[in-house]
Amino acid sequence: MEDDKRGDRNLAKAEAARRLACLQQGTFWIGTARTLTKRRHYNLVFLHARRKTFPAFSDIAAVLPEVWPWGEMAEVAEVASRLSHQFPQEMVEAAIWKVVADAAAQGHLLLDLEQYTLSRTLPLALLPPDAPVLVPSPLPDTLLPESETTRVAAIERQPSTLIPGPTFDASTLPEPQRAQFHRNLRAVEQVLAGATQSSVAEKEGIPRSTLSRLVSRTRERGQIACVPHGSYRRATSLHPAFAECIRRLFGLPTRLTMTAIREHTEMQQVAARLSKETGTPVSLPSYKQVRTAVQHLKLDPDLMAMLDQAKSVARPRESAESFVLSIPAPALLTKAR
Repeated sequence: MEDDKRGDRNLAKAEAARRLACLQQGTFWIGTARTLTKRRHYNLVFLHARRKTFPAFSDIAAVLPEVWPWGEMAEVAEVASRLSHQFPQEMVEAAIWKVVADAAAQGHLLLDLEQYTLSRTLPLALLPPDAPVLVPSPLPDTLLPESETTRVAAIERQPSTLIPGPTFDASTLPEPQRAQFHRNLRAVEQVLAGATQSSVAEKEGIPRSTLSRLVSRTRERGQIACVPHGSYRRATSLHPAFAECIRRLFGLPTRLTMTAIREHTEMQQVAARLSKETGTPVSLPSYKQVRTAVQHLKLDPDLMAMLDQAKSVARPRESAESFVLSIPAPALLTKAR
């Protein structure tokens, strides 16, 4: 069962829970059949099931310290008998167990959950709220095997002082892109440290021209430039009005070629409008700009999914007269056999 919990989805959930616990200044542990004893598992489940509140709990909890002082060793059954004349026996025991469960969650239950099994006749003691927290035996915070955890930790890198600009969190990338990112970053660092591009390109298996462009982009943009192609976008000089028009033409039911998009009347109208607004002539985007914009649109999964769901739009019904007029040779339809 523990192996089933090591799927990608479960590991992602565990990592999200661990980060949330860190943000809340807490500690995240994972208990499994291999790391958690049966007695401790039973006790934790027992206490967790009794933390639910009920209407009379506040009244009983208010008088409980009077009959069960902090630090006194007493059985739950004995404490319940001390309040049986004020409240029903079942409600008193439920309130006592909730107080015990809340104290255990705060580290104020004086009991080793590894050694003893909770019951009505087991002596317990609660520490005052201002007492130091009793930390139980720690549990692992990950489901990854030790060898794999070591391998992941080895991949993590310290921020490099050779590359200017902000750093990049490679843990957000899929495994293939993450490995390529670290390869690119390692190669750039070697070049910036003084190694020749020829030796680094041969060692890392990167074409020399690609490595040269990679070093240049990294100096300009920082570590984000080492992310594999398609993971980031270069700033474009295309006017937003043209970009919006290209997106609208790209989403038409009839797929237009890049030449047809560039030479479309709507693009010419946008150029005329911009020329009128700015007072200077505005030319149409180049074919390269249109091609780049279309390539970026193809990388948008939401847009492509929408286009795949609506590849064609149903044409409205037309009159019989317009149908006949659209036929090049109507006599062919009435030709006698």
